[in-house]
Amino acid sequence: MGKTRVEKALDILQQEIVLWRAEGTGEVFADLPGMRFYPVGDPRFYQWGLRLVWERSGDGTVLRRDEWQTVVDNLRARVSDTTFPVFVRVGGVPGAVFWDLGEGLPVVRITGNGWDLVDRPEELPVRFRRSAYMHPLPVPDADAKPEDVFLIRELLNLSGEEEGKVRESLLLLVGWLLGTLNPFGSYPVLLLKGEKGAGKTTAARILKGLVDPHQVLSMAPSRDMKDLMVAAYWSHLVVMDNVSVFSQEFADALCRMATGEALYLRKLYTDYSEEVVVYRRPLVITSVVDPMTQPDLIDRALSVELYRVPDTDRKPEEDLYARLTELRPRIMGALAHLVSHALKETTEPQFLPRMADFARFVWRGLKALNLGDAFLSAYEKSRGMMELTAVFDDVAMLVLVAYIQEKGSFSGTAQELLTELEGFAGYTRQKPRGWPGSPVALGHRLARFRALLAALGITVNYHRTRDGNIWTLGLEGFDRTDSHSNPQAGGDDEAVILLPREKGQLRAGLV
Repeated sequence: MGKTRVEKALDILQQEIVLWRAEGTGEVFADLPGMRFYPVGDPRFYQWGLRLVWERSGDGTVLRRDEWQTVVDNLRARVSDTTFPVFVRVGGVPGAVFWDLGEGLPVVRITGNGWDLVDRPEELPVRFRRSAYMHPLPVPDADAKPEDVFLIRELLNLSGEEEGKVRESLLLLVGWLLGTLNPFGSYPVLLLKGEKGAGKTTAARILKGLVDPHQVLSMAPSRDMKDLMVAAYWSHLVVMDNVSVFSQEFADALCRMATGEALYLRKLYTDYSEEVVVYRRPLVITSVVDPMTQPDLIDRALSVELYRVPDTDRKPEEDLYARLTELRPRIMGALAHLVSHALKETTEPQFLPRMADFARFVWRGLKALNLGDAFLSAYEKSRGMMELTAVFDDVAMLVLVAYIQEKGSFSGTAQELLTELEGFAGYTRQKPRGWPGSPVALGHRLARFRALLAALGITVNYHRTRDGNIWTLGLEGFDRTDSHSNPQAGGDDEAVILLPREKGQLRAGLV
């Protein structure tokens, strides 16, 4: 008795493919000729397999859907114990980073000794998941120099009012871009902000196009976190365009994605099966305003301001993307050099801020250009400015800062503090929008803003008693007359000035 159509198909397929499991999930993949890696349930594997069986069978065998499903079930049962970690676009093992150029193309391997190309799956200790809509990247320019990374200035609108600000913004963008190629650490959320016409969307798409080009260059803000998860499943770098405000829940989701914390989901609403989602991805958010008011998110972010492009200097997007195509190999080559330097470098910076893995990797990479310390300074200044904005954009925290500046300290319950602040601000009946509606709400807000208030020299503590929580607030190293040094915002040459109230309002400025 001859072999069945399914048995013939299995014999043909197993001559051409190598089966393995994805590390951590057990999903079965197949290595195909030409540096292609498909899950065995992927439609692309189905199309490739049908054609291969039809060509090799000798009798023009075309499998039915149910027969193909039997083939897939057999492949899953026959897979060996071989496993590989699966990444999207950027992956790595200790001592090496791998940058996927796309379907059927070699993979860039970067070590402390430089970079080269890998075009044989058996030489790869990792594998990549590839979307059908992923765009290819060119081979990096082998003659590129590390300083060529600053060619991105030709592609972005960084025409600030002061050249110092331009240099600082450029350094932040270069550092963040370098950090997207670190598969081992966290990724701060990049906020590109500026008025209408500042080229924020174009800048975000260009940054994505340098590392992870895709048919979908950006996505609109969504209330459904699953939309963000789908984008992260198929892309390494995710762009969210025109964000004005988002909920605490969504801010928490961004924080989890920045640091790679797990999220548990039920597979179906009708069963108790669970699915663990762990995505760590670089994110870009564009906004006219500053939507980052959540302290936890600010700790995981950096901000760059873009300025409106004068009409006389505006360029068509077609020209910008053509220039991107020209410069991308050189910029990629420069990034590969900087990644290699980061892997080779073993020294440590004098201090590490939050997102320490990111900061250390970028610091080590930019040491090749003697710009590691300058980047850390700009990074801390950026975060410090966001902290100030968050405090002064919250009406309750703004009143609280002025109250402590004037009174020096407070000790009492949240109800007593709320009453004190309302009397201090002159709020008798009508309360402004965003004012805490209860002592509990004020207590929650104090807990959230505790670290940000500490950056302004205001300590916030509480202890439990039988009568409730007693909050103690006071000044620490704070000059009550006018100002204090703000280490988060750039050092002694920059200070926060809390100015007197005028007509019930508070003013704040930077000098």
